[in-house]
Amino acid sequence: MRSRAGMSRRALLRAGAAGAAGLALGTTARRATAHSPAAYVPRPDPTQYVLRVGATMQNPDGARAVPAVTADGALPGPTIRAREGDLLRIQVENHLADSPTSIHWHGLLVPAAMDGVPDVSTLPTAPGRVSVYEFPLRQSGTYWWHSHWGFQEQVGLFGPLVIDAADAPAPAHDPVVMLSDWLHRSPAAVFAALRGAAGAATPDARPMAAMKQPMAGTAGGSEAMAGRPMGGMDTPDLSDVTYDAFLLNGKGRNAPWSYAAPVGEAIRLRLVNAAGSTYFRVRLDGHPLRITHADGLAVEPLEVDHLLMGMAECYDAEVVLSTPGAYTLHAVAQDGSGQAVGVLHTPDVAPQANLAMPAFDGRALGYAALRAAAPTTLPDGPQRAFDLPLQGDMARYRWMIAGQAYPDADPLPIREGDRVQVTMRNETGMWHPMHLHGHFFRLLQGGGDRCPLKHTVNVAPGETVRIEFLADNPGNWFFHCHNVYHLEAGMARQFQYAV
Repeated sequence: MRSRAGMSRRALLRAGAAGAAGLALGTTARRATAHSPAAYVPRPDPTQYVLRVGATMQNPDGARAVPAVTADGALPGPTIRAREGDLLRIQVENHLADSPTSIHWHGLLVPAAMDGVPDVSTLPTAPGRVSVYEFPLRQSGTYWWHSHWGFQEQVGLFGPLVIDAADAPAPAHDPVVMLSDWLHRSPAAVFAALRGAAGAATPDARPMAAMKQPMAGTAGGSEAMAGRPMGGMDTPDLSDVTYDAFLLNGKGRNAPWSYAAPVGEAIRLRLVNAAGSTYFRVRLDGHPLRITHADGLAVEPLEVDHLLMGMAECYDAEVVLSTPGAYTLHAVAQDGSGQAVGVLHTPDVAPQANLAMPAFDGRALGYAALRAAAPTTLPDGPQRAFDLPLQGDMARYRWMIAGQAYPDADPLPIREGDRVQVTMRNETGMWHPMHLHGHFFRLLQGGGDRCPLKHTVNVAPGETVRIEFLADNPGNWFFHCHNVYHLEAGMARQFQYAV
């Protein structure tokens, strides 16, 4: 299995020859801006973790045990928790017999050498070797870590990463809710079926609804796009992979995760979509969700009844149980093919799950309603604009950005101090959660001077989305769709700082 970052044989040989690699710590302190929420104040001793990556068998839905790649044998992997201002040191041991690994710290403002993307910023950790990642924590919030090698993320190599604020105590009730999708077959076989069958119906891949090449879309776009005609298709495709189960904190609906809290006490749900290619609609029976953070950063609190989460997005949602009882947290796959469930309950009530599919009426979270907690306008600087349409060639299952498929794609040159503006037009019939490494970007959709800062944005079929970010973290940085199959098929580019 090749690297999702297009890892070359030469780089792999370099990694194998490197032995136990201690990665050099890059630039530490940068001035505080909208993209770097807090100035780094070093603490004397690092917070240290060890992740032992290895092959395991997992049976999270109770149906059958299948091969997986996990850290410390756990699904999800261990929670990494530290405090803003800490120096975080993580030792990654590769106990796999025949595959490299490489870990990305999703949403963190790290030096480029710590980013964990093979052939872009980092050498992978070869079998039997160790890598050490070390970087200062200049932000707080809900994030996660995951493999950036092949399909290891899809088969279990991911986990939460929580950074507590330096100036505030952690909430009394502060659970992570990590959503994922699960296969009883190899994702490499799924990908081969998608590519080889060009969308024909197989046990591994869904029919692609007669997509044309190249796919074209219509203007506009929102959560309501799920019924509009798209370039010769009756409706957009909400998924191209059939999953066997959907998981919440690594547990299937047969034995769901639960959490107990008394009536009237606030629960901070740290929601993370760690799925390989599933959008989830999330709601809690009988209770609204008070959104307080998006992708780790504070927003003006907003009460909604449900929200759509793209792959790699993170939200903090505060809930308060109103009366004694058990209340099911639903995470329904966008295509309606199944759901993950968990239960919030009061201590005097058994955590019985409601397995019925919920209705998604009431108030939906929309990007236009998100406002940052403080102004996010960028400092003056030279502007650099990119027009990056999202495209697909379904005859070959090839996904592209501006006509190029990674790794055979030109780098996008920027300079330190640039105000980088990116326009994305989704010309395909599928949704794409676009993720930028090493920076937060302003989502230019409402919000005025308080446009929310995010690291991942959903781009619906036919929709145009504009973002901007300050080029203040030199290096090479990946920009890609966080659907693992679209990424493997080329939907990625690289922002490259001039030297």
